[in-house]
Amino acid sequence: MLWEADAVNLRRAGPTQPTAEAAALAIPVLSADEIREHFETAVAPHYAGLVRRLVLVLGNEPDAQDVAQDAYLDAFRSWDRFDGTDVRAWLYTIALRLAFNQLRRRRRLLAAIGRIEPRTWAAPTDPDLWVALQALDIRTRAALLLNSVDGFTQAEIARMLAVPEGTVASWLSRGRAALRHELDPGR
Repeated sequence: MLWEADAVNLRRAGPTQPTAEAAALAIPVLSADEIREHFETAVAPHYAGLVRRLVLVLGNEPDAQDVAQDAYLDAFRSWDRFDGTDVRAWLYTIALRLAFNQLRRRRRLLAAIGRIEPRTWAAPTDPDLWVALQALDIRTRAALLLNSVDGFTQAEIARMLAVPEGTVASWLSRGRAALRHELDPGR
């Protein structure tokens, strides 16, 4: 075969010098320590905020910390595929998907053992707000908190949750209406 002969000839010829064009396109190779340092610098400032959001999604801090750590591990493993646009949104996307998966597993387990509803939780301050938030659908609550507390746009939330923008707008509208009704029933 022709390609086998070409490969043999190339091996005999030895290594070639890179052309000026190839050298100009060369991407600097970072050491493992440099990659880790770059990753830590980019994502470390977002840990506390991420855990706070996950507490509101998952209902307790230990689970939120576990999911945040898993999200950071997954993010580090896929750091080479990150496009460099918005590290916070990318990290929140990973974490929220992990949190939603954990909630699905929890629901299946609770249904299997005959306990349908997990016990409710409330934050120490403004318990009425936390109870009202807990009553919302998980995706509605996540979208509402990402928008109202974290300042993400509807388009950003849609990308994070992999849904159309109109779905996010609907979740936000329904979530706000439900909170208004729950917190001020006479309105």
